[in-house]
Amino acid sequence: MIQLKICGIITEYNPFHNGHLYHLKKAKKISDADYVICIMNGNFMQRGYPALLDKWTRTKMALAAGVDLVIELPLIYGIRSAEYFASGAVNLLEKTGLISTIVFGSEDPDMHLLQKIANILLEEPPAYRVALKSLLASGINFPEARNQALVKYLTNCEKISNRQGEKISEIINRPNNILAIEYLKSLLKLNSSIKAVSIKRYKTDYHAMETNEKIASATAIRKILKNNNISTLDKLNKVKPFVPHRTYQEIELSYIKNNLILDETNFSAMLLSKIRTLTPAQLLTFAEVNNGLENRIVQQARKSGNYQDLIKKITTRAYTETRIKRNLLHILFNLTATQFSFFKNQDLYLRVLGIKKGREDLLSMLHKKSSLPLIINPAEYLRDINLNHPKPLERSLSYDILSSDLYTLLRPVKGDRQARKDFHTPLLKV
Repeated sequence: MIQLKICGIITEYNPFHNGHLYHLKKAKKISDADYVICIMNGNFMQRGYPALLDKWTRTKMALAAGVDLVIELPLIYGIRSAEYFASGAVNLLEKTGLISTIVFGSEDPDMHLLQKIANILLEEPPAYRVALKSLLASGINFPEARNQALVKYLTNCEKISNRQGEKISEIINRPNNILAIEYLKSLLKLNSSIKAVSIKRYKTDYHAMETNEKIASATAIRKILKNNNISTLDKLNKVKPFVPHRTYQEIELSYIKNNLILDETNFSAMLLSKIRTLTPAQLLTFAEVNNGLENRIVQQARKSGNYQDLIKKITTRAYTETRIKRNLLHILFNLTATQFSFFKNQDLYLRVLGIKKGREDLLSMLHKKSSLPLIINPAEYLRDINLNHPKPLERSLSYDILSSDLYTLLRPVKGDRQARKDFHTPLLKV
């Protein structure tokens, strides 16, 4: 029997662009893959904000570009720090029982160095822990403290040069490198046989606002599409060179015909209305809300009139913007520290959003090989959402469905705000 090669990738596709297409093609070539399975965030992003387009639209983009099967990353992993995001996604790929290679993008694809950093951060040698504790006590935020502790450990204990230390400091400050290191840590924790391969990010950085030939970052593309100072037609014309044809069609359909693009005013109102019902004491029940942050959130939520203003006023040296955005999403979804503890070390499910036509045999393979339940129709597991369900699968799935419900409320047209779409949207086939 011929052993099929199946490549796993972890994505958000917000939205799918030419850089993603390059990564996908390169991943297939490097892994010599017969199939590509994608773990994709749902309607809210890891960096703490709603997706530009819903998860089903982004699934269509991925399948049209060459992905064979899209699995949704549960919300309880998708809106947490890089460590939890990576751990949840890698665990799903591992539990498919099918993946031979995972391919991810990074700004610096030196696998030896990335692996070395991952080993240290996973094992946390005593000298590293002492340095980290000291730096955190000084008031530095965790990402910066971790980076400084790592360089200090390598300089003192492994005798790297100052120049090498500067290089490592630069590497671990870049967003795709951070995720790459967390993917490697997750594979180590699982003692996984999956081979990890890194591809250098093509042409432009994650946050880059400039464009380069036909490559632009998702950040730059979103900025164009959210620019209210230019017409819809101008937005589409500016974006068109940087996305595949099917992506362009989906964006055009969402903007012009269906008017499905998000209204951030709605998001501000939704978030502020939630926070304004809470006291500082209640906010302390949420993970990472402590040391006076609860007071800052309450005070500023009472003064601020929109989301961006709120973020700006809460962010400090100790609390990064991205962390604050994630914290606010946890509050919006009532994902307290107790809820996250409930899901700790729990295996969940493989929620399939879409499959490429002609590749339906992948579903049969997943049924045979996966150690997790395969969910195509959530109604087979839930009659309705229950955020206090005693079983982890049903409770986590409830949060996924709730995220779709809240996401539709961000749309500008009342007729597009129906709830429970997850119960009625069939498996996509492109």
